[in-house]
Amino acid sequence: HCHTKMSDMDGVSEVVDILKRAHEWGHKAIAITDHGVVQAFPIANHFIEGLDKDDPFKVIYGVEGYFVNDLKKLVTNDKGQTLLDDYVVFDLETTGFSPIHDAIIEIGAVKVSNGEIADHYSVFVNPQRPIPLRITELTSIDDAMVADAGTIEEILPEFLEFCEGCSLVAHNAEFDVSFIEENAKRQGFETDFTVLDTVQMARLLLTDLNKFKLNTVCKRLNIKQEHHHRAVDDARVTAEVFLRFVEMLEEQDVHTLAKLNDMGAMSPDLIKKAPSYHGIILVKNETGRINLNRLVSASHLDYFNRRPRMPESLIQKYREGLILGSACEAGELFQAVIRGKSEEELAELV
Repeated sequence: HCHTKMSDMDGVSEVVDILKRAHEWGHKAIAITDHGVVQAFPIANHFIEGLDKDDPFKVIYGVEGYFVNDLKKLVTNDKGQTLLDDYVVFDLETTGFSPIHDAIIEIGAVKVSNGEIADHYSVFVNPQRPIPLRITELTSIDDAMVADAGTIEEILPEFLEFCEGCSLVAHNAEFDVSFIEENAKRQGFETDFTVLDTVQMARLLLTDLNKFKLNTVCKRLNIKQEHHHRAVDDARVTAEVFLRFVEMLEEQDVHTLAKLNDMGAMSPDLIKKAPSYHGIILVKNETGRINLNRLVSASHLDYFNRRPRMPESLIQKYREGLILGSACEAGELFQAVIRGKSEEELAELV
């Protein structure tokens, strides 16, 4: 795919120059996919009109968009719980980002019951490998601190027992839960967690914020944070954040996870603040050209925030006549990467 000078801060070439060069080199076609815009299309079309009628060279019209996965629910695997049921708010420190290749070095957790903190859990885990220097610099956890700790094979059953009967809560929960699920799978434990993400809850409830890192949310809620990037301390403050959110939801007459999910259905304001992922859309026919223009118009008029965003729900609505590149499932693809899926599994997604 190709960017023209219509891709602000990216492409610098005139679309006609690009098409001429591709035509001179004998290409049969070239796709013009500028970032979020279609301004180059009329100029490209004029070039095609100037070719001989029997010339087979084609322009494939498209866009490299900024996709937002607005179809993901705020609560995963809701089982009819209320906000005053039992929850374990937890945080992990790890040797890296991959649940397949990296290891847990600390688990911190707080049990919340009936809207109050009821119990704590904190333990180091011996990763049975050196802790990278960058992780030590970030967390202050070094090899000596975990040398006498139990391995994950010893610690995980203990932690799962602590979580029994509870839903899980974490800040950026997908990451932390992926490590627990991967290690549980290795040890033969079945998991069926209900999961809440305080990042998603913050996007819903703290509409005045644009960034939702834990320290930013804590500052907004006047919650004191002592040792950021230590599991036990991050779990404690995340529990305080969660309880504050529960209070805010109760005030809005939201008492169940099902109602929270309904409330969390993404509005344009939430879509504007959600993470976006690059993806390619190509036009197959006239219907697709019309639908692409609909998507681009909506991304600028309804969902623009620093960049024109295309919600996945809208892409699915107007997908007729379009070819969606693999990155259109970027939300799923990204989560697959951080969960450490194999190349074969990733290839299936693509």
